[in-house]
Amino acid sequence: MNKEEIYQTISDFVDLIENGRGSVEENEKSLSLLLDKLALASHFVNDSKGQSADLKIPQIDSTKLREIVSNRFPKYGYYNSPNDVTSKITETEITVGDAIDDILDITMELKTVLFYWDNSSSENALFQYQNGFNNHWALHLRELQLYILANKSAA
Repeated sequence: MNKEEIYQTISDFVDLIENGRGSVEENEKSLSLLLDKLALASHFVNDSKGQSADLKIPQIDSTKLREIVSNRFPKYGYYNSPNDVTSKITETEITVGDAIDDILDITMELKTVLFYWDNSSSENALFQYQNGFNNHWALHLRELQLYILANKSAA
């Protein structure tokens, strides 16, 4: 993916959350595709040479955004997540994940990336993308993908 395709993927994700695609089913289908594209994009920003620019990032109303996400994906909820994936096999504790919160976290991170893109540089934005993905929302994305897959299998 080139920079323009990454920007478009991020913009499409934020647009899905903010505006939807017309029906719950279309929203869910678009979300699944965009999560795949966001994961793919992470492979193309690893050499980002940007930095964290000293910008005043607009505050995001997470309560309002959570309400939007909940309305956009009304069937989504909680799920099981193992504490240890590669150790303590069959003996790990299970924690509870929240699909709505996962989408909210990813959206907030991506809105920040778009802000950097529009107010700083693509390099700084890609740095923010890479940093956020590697240190925060990659796990949210992957667990959300598994949640979506499990729901499709159960249907």
